Amino acid sequence: MDKKMTFEEANEKLEQTVKSMEDKSLTLQQSVDLYAEACELLAYCMKELDSYKGQIENINERIKQINSEEEQA
Repeated sequence: MDKKMTFEEANEKLEQTVKSMEDKSLTLQQSVDLYAEACELLAYCMKELDSYKGQIENINERIKQINSEEEQA
């Protein structure tokens, strides 16, 4: 998997991979390969979401701090 992929690209690829997995004509090996790819993409997306969640929490903390400082002034 391309590590430089954006969240949006990885999410789109994950959706395509899941759709591909629904093809009943796949061999067992093809299904396993797609499952492995989907798991990697899901892990990547979850990691990205966690990173952004941390950034948002930091922003919210800074906003609270600014508001607190303004209230004390």
